[in-house]
Amino acid sequence: MTGRIGLDRVGAVAVITVDNTRIKNALTQRMARDLGAVCEEIDADASIGCTVIQGAGGTFCSGADTSTWAETYGDDPLSDEAYADTDEMYGSFVRFGELKAPTIAAVRGAAVGAGLNLALAADLRVAADDARLLAGFLAAGIHPGGGFFTLVRRLAGREAAATLGLFSQEVSGREAKGFGLVGVCVPDEDTEKTALEIAQHVARDPLVARRAKRSFNLETQSTPLPWAAALEVERGVQLWTQARRLRHQREQA
Repeated sequence: MTGRIGLDRVGAVAVITVDNTRIKNALTQRMARDLGAVCEEIDADASIGCTVIQGAGGTFCSGADTSTWAETYGDDPLSDEAYADTDEMYGSFVRFGELKAPTIAAVRGAAVGAGLNLALAADLRVAADDARLLAGFLAAGIHPGGGFFTLVRRLAGREAAATLGLFSQEVSGREAKGFGLVGVCVPDEDTEKTALEIAQHVARDPLVARRAKRSFNLETQSTPLPWAAALEVERGVQLWTQARRLRHQREQA
């Protein structure tokens, strides 16, 4: 099994499901491609007024599937192929963040690393009280990527960016709501249901929802560094740390 990106429809709401439960919904390269394709499909359907993204099996997403990196990139995670793959992975998150209709991430279980980036790409996060939000990059010996610091800062400020990204602190959904990273916090079993209820409310008039989303983006994305620029700033260092980690693994083998 290599995982899949599911797309369902509930009235005027599109529901994207990240489904790779074998490895806690980690995203493969194929899943990243499929996520981009699903976003194209959603944007092309003007009757969709909101999109919810969720994980299968009670957890959101544990990040990118790194299990094949050594096999794919060998001794060179700085290769052209590796560079293109990071473009594709993080580019799919940017594509999700650019959806014309409002977006909600329903976060249960864990959102880790790139999986947390994906949740941060949504316009609103509905999280379980006990959800685990963890950057995890530095703990794994990898520099944060995908514009992580910029994403967190623009949502919750510099202190939150430091807590999660620089000092690798894990926070619960309840704690994340306390500093503005999560908008709505509910008991675990109510997460997807609550996200869908909120989505259905805004999706009642898809045209108005899409136009409101456009204004929302224009008025709220003033950041010290544009997301696309932050992605480029972080990418080179992240790839270097991946190479460094592989080198250390070989030395210890």
